[in-house]
Amino acid sequence: MILILINQIFGNLDKENFDNFDLSLYSDQVDEKKYNAKISPRKNIENIKQIAHNFIEDFNNPDGKSLLFTGNTGLGKTFLSNCIAKEILAMGKTVLYQTAPIMLDNIVDYKFGKTDDSDIYDNVMNVDLLIIDDLGAETCNSIKITELTNIINSRILNQNRHVTKTIISTNLNVNNLLATYNERIFSRLAMHYSFCRFFGDDIRLHKVFGK
Repeated sequence: MILILINQIFGNLDKENFDNFDLSLYSDQVDEKKYNAKISPRKNIENIKQIAHNFIEDFNNPDGKSLLFTGNTGLGKTFLSNCIAKEILAMGKTVLYQTAPIMLDNIVDYKFGKTDDSDIYDNVMNVDLLIIDDLGAETCNSIKITELTNIINSRILNQNRHVTKTIISTNLNVNNLLATYNERIFSRLAMHYSFCRFFGDDIRLHKVFGK
C-alpha cells in the first residue's frame, strides 16, 4: 500500500503536534449563552485532547471508536488531526488525508470508469488511519452519499482482521449532519464514533491579533 503523507497535504507535522499544542489559545471563561456549554473552551479542548490520546493508545483495539470532530472553522480540528496523525505514523501505521469533496469525486470517477487508478479506492478503504476533512463541503447527491456510506461501513468492519480507524472533521453540527446525510450514515457515526464538539473563538485570529 502506498503511503501519502506530505507537508503540502497534511501541514507541517514538525509544528502541528502535541508538543506545540497551546491550550492558552482557548478562553478559560465559562459563557453558557455564547458557547451553549457549561464549561470553558479551554476545559473542552482539554477533554478532547484526552480523547485524542485515548484514541491513539487504543488504536489497535478493533472495538475502539473512531473520531468525529465538529465545530466552526479556526478551532483546531485540523491541527488536532495532524497531532494524532504524527503519533499514528510513529507507531508504523499508514495514514491518508483526504478532503471530503476530493475523495468522493475521485471515488465516483473511479466507479464510473473515468479513471482506472484503483489505488484511489483501495487506499481509502484499507489505510490504517483515514482522515476525512471538511465533510459537508462536497456537492451532495445520492451517488456520493452511497459511496460515503460504503466507506464508513467498510472501515468499521475491520475487514480481514485489519483494524482501520477514521477521523472525520466537519463544520456541520449534529443536527445539520442528520439533515444532510441519511439516517444509516448518522446511526453508524453515532454508534462507532466519539463525537467531539469544538467551540470557542477563532484561534487563528488570536494568533494574528492577540485576541
